[in-house]
Amino acid sequence: MRKTKEEALRTRESVLKAAAQIINRLGISAFTIEAVAHEAGVTKGGVLHHFPSKEALITGLIDQVIEAFNAHLAHELQAEPSGLPGHWLRAYIRTIFSIQYEDKNLIPALAAAVAADHQLLDRIRLYFAASQQAAAHDGLDPAQATIIRLAVDGVVFARSLGVDVLDQQTSQLVYDELFRLTRPAAQP
Repeated sequence: MRKTKEEALRTRESVLKAAAQIINRLGISAFTIEAVAHEAGVTKGGVLHHFPSKEALITGLIDQVIEAFNAHLAHELQAEPSGLPGHWLRAYIRTIFSIQYEDKNLIPALAAAVAADHQLLDRIRLYFAASQQAAAHDGLDPAQATIIRLAVDGVVFARSLGVDVLDQQTSQLVYDELFRLTRPAAQP
């Protein structure tokens, strides 16, 4: 009996979630296709159907993070009037500060996986290079735009790694200041 596309997508998602949980809970050394299959409640063949290797599974995790972030960012960009200086950065700031980090385990899991295989950094580097280009060409001074982007990236990494020391009030002040920095003096 063939699985429907919906069932296959659910299986793929449960495999990705299981992989992140194993890496985070037990470390990269415990990350095996068998362990992921057991955690996801599928067969080893079920995992291999979606991800033919451990590297493909880690790449799938990286892609999942990037795709989810890009979907949030695209939504925020639609709400931001285009053409105004700083519009991309404002959408980026809103995206970072609005993400609830549903799966806080995913970024530390990816960090552990990337530490074990530095070639996986290429995909992440490409994403950050594209983000840097978008920030630098957002109509603001490129150095200021880069500083804003790096500060916002610091927020996401601190939150996802569980080392965020900002209380809600301070977080709001940081958000407001970053947002203010994206507006040229004459812009409201």
